[in-house]
Amino acid sequence: MNNYEEAVKDLAPCGNDCSRCASYENSKIVLLSKELSESLVGFENMAKKIKDFMPIFNHYEEFLAILNHFSKGNCKGCRFNDKPTCQCSINVCHKKEKVNFCFECSKYPCNPTTYNESLTKVWRDNNDDMKKMGVDNFYISQKEKPRY
Repeated sequence: MNNYEEAVKDLAPCGNDCSRCASYENSKIVLLSKELSESLVGFENMAKKIKDFMPIFNHYEEFLAILNHFSKGNCKGCRFNDKPTCQCSINVCHKKEKVNFCFECSKYPCNPTTYNESLTKVWRDNNDDMKKMGVDNFYISQKEKPRY
C-alpha cells in the first residue's frame, strides 16, 4: 500500500487524521487506555487506602470514568462508518462528488456549512496544504504533529 492509499485509509476527507483521534477504534489513545484499564483492575481498593495521605486519589472514580470513556473508542473513521461519530457535511459531500479529499473537487473551496469558524480554518489549511505539498507529504507531516 502506498502513502496515498494509507492517507485515504487514515485521513478524513477534510484532512484530519482519524487514526489518531480519541474515538478511533485502533488509535493509540484507545489502545493505551484499554491497556491501562486492565492494569488498574482492583486498584480502587488501594486508592481508598491511600487517599488520606495522597488526596489526589479522592478523584480516582472520576479518573476511571474518563479512562473508561477513552477505552471505548469504536469509530472506524469518517469514510468507513455508516454513521460517523461526528456528523459533518463534508463526509456526505465527498461521496457525492466522488473525491477522496475536498481539494480534489472542482468546487473547492466551497462552504462547509456545518463547521464553525475555527474548524473551517483547519479544514481549509489541511486541504490547501494537501494541494500544495501532495497528499503523500501531507500525510507524513501529520504523523509528526500532535493530534490535539
